[in-house]
Amino acid sequence: MSLDCVLIFLLLLTRALGNYTSTLWEHRCDPGSEIFACTVPNFLYRPNQNHSTLTVPETVRKVRLAYPTDKILTRRDTIVTYDATLHAVLHHPKAVQIAHTMLKRIVVPLDLEYADFRDNSIQTVFAPEVNGSVYALRYLDLRNNELVQIDSLSTLVNLETLILHANRISVLDGSTLSGFTKLTGLDLGGNMLEEISASHLPASLEWLILRRNMLSGSVDFEGAHLPALKVLDIQHNYCNELDVSVLLKVAPNLDGIMLDGNFITSQDGKVIMTNLVDSGVSHDEFVPSDSERDDINDHYYHQQQKVKVLEDIIAGTLAVVNVCVIGWGFYRVYKSRVSIVTEPASCSTV
Repeated sequence: MSLDCVLIFLLLLTRALGNYTSTLWEHRCDPGSEIFACTVPNFLYRPNQNHSTLTVPETVRKVRLAYPTDKILTRRDTIVTYDATLHAVLHHPKAVQIAHTMLKRIVVPLDLEYADFRDNSIQTVFAPEVNGSVYALRYLDLRNNELVQIDSLSTLVNLETLILHANRISVLDGSTLSGFTKLTGLDLGGNMLEEISASHLPASLEWLILRRNMLSGSVDFEGAHLPALKVLDIQHNYCNELDVSVLLKVAPNLDGIMLDGNFITSQDGKVIMTNLVDSGVSHDEFVPSDSERDDINDHYYHQQQKVKVLEDIIAGTLAVVNVCVIGWGFYRVYKSRVSIVTEPASCSTV
């Protein structure tokens, strides 16, 4: 092959590769899915790189990417950001769902109303003020991500449902909470909250989930104003007190409360239960009966016995191993000394 042929081949190859890397991968909705929400399992978007495009009917206003998960062919980090460019590529949907893709960064579009970004790696959400415009977002699901604060959400004043379950939030910005004047549902479960600023909770709240945090001591709702609150979940914290009279004063329409998994004593728990029942508020069985408590104590005793037996077995095994190691060490020292004594004797004989 002549040099000219080689050069022509390389030129054609370079042009072909260039065309490939500049080609946009075009997707259509899974057949039939556009009736409910246009679903696309394999979609690629990384800022400032080649990305997919989407062809949808004009009537489609809901888009679900990386779904269904069993049809995904590529690795998880195919979509790392949701921003204005991707929003435009998806034809400005009113609702979008992107889960299990390792999204790290969200820039909220002004016209988006429903956003489900659960089960990603989101650390940052940008919703900056834009010339006095108001964000349309009403529903935001950020469960199972990596957020440590919520102050960047303060401009989302039209939120009605906010799900922040299983993030890394340890401190709440009270001014941000109080700004959500339309918020009816707030899920803060599974975070690292040691206290909650009750006085900053929106009066519009109908349900509040605080389970699996680090709340301790008294559950203090003094100063709150929650006339619409119907359901309160404080399960699996470290609380040992609850002033029912204060709670019902600030939340007179409370229908149910869940307290299981806290450190409320049997005596205090029975008083709390009585007050709740007298006020018509349903509750879970957060105080075990005497028989259940006996079962718990028996189970704890047996578990401790098993742990003790296991510790004894491990200690005995370690003792035997130590004796064997020490014995083997003495044996090796003895053998080395015998060999040293034997060698000079052999030499003298010779």
